[in-house]
Amino acid sequence: MADKKIGASDYLGLGLYAFAGFGLEVVLSMLLPEIFGVKWSEYTLIHHCIHWLLTCILWASTALFLIRLSRKKYSFYVMKLNEAPDSKGWLLAILVSVIAITATTIVWGGLKPVQEYDGIVTFVFQNIYYLFEAALILLTIAFGQKFGEMLLKRGGLPYGGIFLALTWGLIHILLQGSETGVYAFFMSILYGLVYILLKKNIRYSYMMIAIVFIL
Repeated sequence: MADKKIGASDYLGLGLYAFAGFGLEVVLSMLLPEIFGVKWSEYTLIHHCIHWLLTCILWASTALFLIRLSRKKYSFYVMKLNEAPDSKGWLLAILVSVIAITATTIVWGGLKPVQEYDGIVTFVFQNIYYLFEAALILLTIAFGQKFGEMLLKRGGLPYGGIFLALTWGLIHILLQGSETGVYAFFMSILYGLVYILLKKNIRYSYMMIAIVFIL
């Protein structure tokens, strides 16, 4: 039997799996209060730290599984380092990042890390959590970008950012309201632009997206 031809739907599946990885935190958020015997609103610092740590483990496991699956089954190695971006790409990526950080600062009423700061332990654990979330965001973008390119046979457009916006972005409307959803949708497009401008180089894209996401 001939090998199954790899098509756009395969990358759509990978992208949806990556998006589903975010949902593991929702499941965890429903289970932990039962395990701890306290409501979410009554969480202590140790409860929050355990939540963040377990979420990171779930997200890391999801990311590693999808990276291995995409390489073994579809010969798509997300971690392969593409060529380094040129100076124009870097300049535009930095400009997009500045726009994203400015938008976040406006939404939060100040620099996000400053507004969120609630002690050094919380700061450390929360930002480690953000680093893992940024990794899953980048994976969703990478698979979504591949899906869009194979489906429409045209590169250069931020399909990955659009895919992230239509999944991770829109789900924020259901979970956190329309204002947060619109903000997440907008940021998703900007993350996708960064990925394209940095020539889909996973190292530089992750570094930039993680910085923007934290700030």
